[in-house]
Amino acid sequence: MSDLSIYHLGRQAADFTPPYRDQDKVYGGLRLDGNTVDKAHIEHCTFSNVSFKDVTVNSGHFVDSVFIGCYFRRTQLVNSHFVGCRFFECRFARVSIQACSFRFSSFRDCQIPFDELFHSLPSEPNIREELTRNLSLASSKLGLSSEARKYRMAEIKAREEHLSAAFLGKSQWYLDHFDAVRRVRAFGQWLLSLLNRWLWGYGEKWSVLIRNLLLISLVLFPGLFYVFRNQLRHVTDRDTTFLDTIYFSLENVTPGGIVSGVIAEGNTVRFLAALESILGVIALALFASYIFRWSLHR
Repeated sequence: MSDLSIYHLGRQAADFTPPYRDQDKVYGGLRLDGNTVDKAHIEHCTFSNVSFKDVTVNSGHFVDSVFIGCYFRRTQLVNSHFVGCRFFECRFARVSIQACSFRFSSFRDCQIPFDELFHSLPSEPNIREELTRNLSLASSKLGLSSEARKYRMAEIKAREEHLSAAFLGKSQWYLDHFDAVRRVRAFGQWLLSLLNRWLWGYGEKWSVLIRNLLLISLVLFPGLFYVFRNQLRHVTDRDTTFLDTIYFSLENVTPGGIVSGVIAEGNTVRFLAALESILGVIALALFASYIFRWSLHR
């Protein structure tokens, strides 16, 4: 018995016919191609190897139902709700989704294109986070790296919204489920997520890492070195210019690559130089991590 056959147990085989109101039934091997399914209300049912090609599902309500190996090519899902449903090995080629809901649903060995599902994602951030995490993993498993990244970014955004709403107590639900300690913890997690975004774009945007490295090495530390330029000495014994501090900063970030001719003689600039060198090593490690993650997703 396959692991998916358990979803047939205790359910009676039936035909999927109007008025489409059933529960605890199994619909197997059906071809509904080209039909219109209006106002279906299905609970705790299993659709196994059912073709919904060119089908319009209008104002449907599916609760705790299972779809196994179903074919949704050019299917139009309009104003329909799939609550707590599970989709296994289904195909959603060119599916059209309009004003639908997939709250508490999950996908395995299949996924819906992000751009098609985006406007039908749950409004509640915690539920949206769970769904997008599932679809990110499902997309990655199928080798759809671009789709996986879109769902991952949506997951992170939903998580930040959830944490923000938690520590701010934006609704009665959050007030009931998050006491003072959990709200403080949510605030800390939210701040860490923001730092992750600002410092290296969640590991998904190399441009953020390069931007921050340039800001550090060309603006921030050169400015600090220039403020304490009396603790710097140039090998030619001339006054240290701002351009010299830029070269000195780049020398710290890329040890062995650039020779600035500037020597740190004061404790403050020595500490700053050491700190910048550490940040440079961290940036290099993060960039290497990004390259490794990118290569895995290719």
